[in-house]
Amino acid sequence: MKMPFGKGLGPLLAIGMLATPAFAVDEYTVDGAHTLVAFKLNHLGFSSSLGWMTNVSGTISYDADDVAKSTVSVSMAADSVNTNNAERDGWIKSDKVLNTAVNPAITFQSTGIEIMSETTGKITGDLTMNGVTKSVVLDAVFNGSGPNPLSKKETIGVSASTTILRSEWGVSAFVGPLGDEVEIQIELEAIKAE
Repeated sequence: MKMPFGKGLGPLLAIGMLATPAFAVDEYTVDGAHTLVAFKLNHLGFSSSLGWMTNVSGTISYDADDVAKSTVSVSMAADSVNTNNAERDGWIKSDKVLNTAVNPAITFQSTGIEIMSETTGKITGDLTMNGVTKSVVLDAVFNGSGPNPLSKKETIGVSASTTILRSEWGVSAFVGPLGDEVEIQIELEAIKAE
């Protein structure tokens, strides 16, 4: 069953705002098996390097009466980065790039939602990476909600994207030969808590 943005997109994308009384709020858990955060940046002007985070978790509090008061908190294990090359992955995890030993998580907490249409919106939030927190805006599309035909559990799905300059988070190794601009694509599902 598809529901409009105002009744469905908010729970997944409204990351980090204060919730209203519990009777108006439904709790969801990010489904890590069906959630992917992918990224792309220029590689030496020849191609785009692609990668993704394989360990994503989070919780969503959805206020159906006032979507703008919904909350979502998402965390990614920084050392779960995968670029399909073990040597490159090791370099990204090192203190030269993400320094995952010191900064083990990349997090996103929303600070506001702007509803654009029944299925689209803009979610502003704080992205913390490499020990630096900066505001970003996600362009979000609510894909749908309803019982999962396999698990029968109430599920919501959202796609979102944004572009950041990695140097603003102190991830500036080889900026120039490698792109500073990083495109991020999020495909996320969340399951209603029982």
